Amino acid sequence: MVIANLIHDRRSLLSCSLTCHSWYTASVPYIHHTLVVQTVSRCDHPRLVWPKPLQEANKLGLLPLVKKFRVRVGFSDTATFSLKRFNWGTLRQFSALTNVQELAIDYLDIPSFMPKIRRYFGHFSPTVRSLALRKPKGTSRQIIFFIGLFQHLEDLKLLYDAIDPQEEELTDNKALVPSFIPPLSGRLTITCFRRREGLLGDMVDLFGGIRFRHMDLFNVKETRLLLGACAETLETLRLCPTDPHG
Repeated sequence: MVIANLIHDRRSLLSCSLTCHSWYTASVPYIHHTLVVQTVSRCDHPRLVWPKPLQEANKLGLLPLVKKFRVRVGFSDTATFSLKRFNWGTLRQFSALTNVQELAIDYLDIPSFMPKIRRYFGHFSPTVRSLALRKPKGTSRQIIFFIGLFQHLEDLKLLYDAIDPQEEELTDNKALVPSFIPPLSGRLTITCFRRREGLLGDMVDLFGGIRFRHMDLFNVKETRLLLGACAETLETLRLCPTDPHG
């Protein structure tokens, strides 16, 4: 009962975990509920050394307790979260995250993982309910294919920056079909889809329709398409006041 009242007070939980073994056992799932890591490339180790929090949590057997996992990429003009950041050791650590419900990744380089992308992200499929991608790299079909890896996905965020330079045009593979049709029945958040026209239309077609109950749309050209697709389920809608397409 004491621990249940403190699940949002991390400092108090840490103190409780030192009281006795039974209190530690009760509080540890909440202490390690969230894991945020920032990958930092080193000049002498171009394949990247993964951050210590991930390594230490893996050694202690705590990674299966993590329910919220976010990857932040160190600031650089060419920074991405790509296949180059993995070796056999880091893949083993990454694969130990077996209970993640909310997954967020910055600058995900989807093409670098193809065609074996399931090897790196397939273990998230049974549990992930919320996915946030900030400035993912890849064609429209590759982004949709990645979203389709998560068979129980409900909430989706696709975030770009208004000041982004024009992206390089990529040749799309229309034969690339998602592995699953996720329910997509929670909240959709999209920002600055100026150069992604067609992606949302393909998503609606490939997933057989989408059923979001809530949407936050900022500078999205296909707003009208989304409204039509979710007409029966939509409960709340928030548009950017300066959105010319709203």
